[in-house]
Amino acid sequence: MKKFLLSMMVFVTMLSFNACSDSNANQDPNLVAKESNEIAMKDFGKTVPVGIEKEDGKFKISFMVTAQPYYIKDSKENAGYISMIRQAVENETPVHIFLKTNTSEIAKVDKATDEDIRYFKSVFNKEERGDSKKAVSVIPNLATLNSLFTQIKNQACGTSTASSPCITFRYPVDGCYARAHKMRQILLNAGYDCEKQFVYGNLRASTGTCCVSWVYHVAILVSFKNASGIVEKRIIDPSLFSSGPVTDAAWRAACTNTGCGSASVSSFANTAGNVYYRSPSGSLLYDNNYVNTNCVLNIFSSLSGCSPSPAPSVGSCGF
Repeated sequence: MKKFLLSMMVFVTMLSFNACSDSNANQDPNLVAKESNEIAMKDFGKTVPVGIEKEDGKFKISFMVTAQPYYIKDSKENAGYISMIRQAVENETPVHIFLKTNTSEIAKVDKATDEDIRYFKSVFNKEERGDSKKAVSVIPNLATLNSLFTQIKNQACGTSTASSPCITFRYPVDGCYARAHKMRQILLNAGYDCEKQFVYGNLRASTGTCCVSWVYHVAILVSFKNASGIVEKRIIDPSLFSSGPVTDAAWRAACTNTGCGSASVSSFANTAGNVYYRSPSGSLLYDNNYVNTNCVLNIFSSLSGCSPSPAPSVGSCGF
């Protein structure tokens, strides 16, 4: 079977095109225009669309793993592409996507092969067992929780205490799935485990200086005993809350910052900590060896703020 490098934005390669020569003067103008259009495209790869919704004369498309929204114009020319995407969302099967260069706009959609479809079906819901049996699921007290938060925050990119790969809290555009998985690894190394919470919808968040848009967001959800011995839960997500753990309600509210535009939550779900990605319909993906996690963090490690957007390709990251 043909093997794809998996990031669920799989096997992303740039299309190469030759520059137009002077002979274009003798070509059909429509053909020249078509070639110019193709030069402006890049290959996003074969990936699974997991959501499609109409928005302001275009369709917003959600893809597996990536938290960024992508768009396709609602036009006659794109009708076949939109139909293909709808069918792929319904069947949770891959399509081959091409984007207009340096944008989030879908320029072209090709059908995936039967081989592609079989491969993606074999990967989704394929759980790999991790070594978390010895980890404690409830942190004993608030002091320990705060200490663990500090350990996690000290691994942020841009700090002198961070080891490689650092955690990309300062670049919220994408990569929340990798950040959350790396945070869980730090907890496991300290002897504790956690859950994760995935929130879906038309999400917008502020870093304090700029705004980002997401189709979903994920962070770790930890349990701890308060001063009365009652178990409570908190979200750890320094990309949104750098001062400490917060309630999941406060976290979801930060994911729908209307100061950044119209925003809403359509659903949210808690999963086991070893889940790397959960689709809106509940399909699961795992990365117990941290191959994709570390690769994504390394690619984003030098970035900060809300640009570039869309984020650089992580199609070279395997699982």
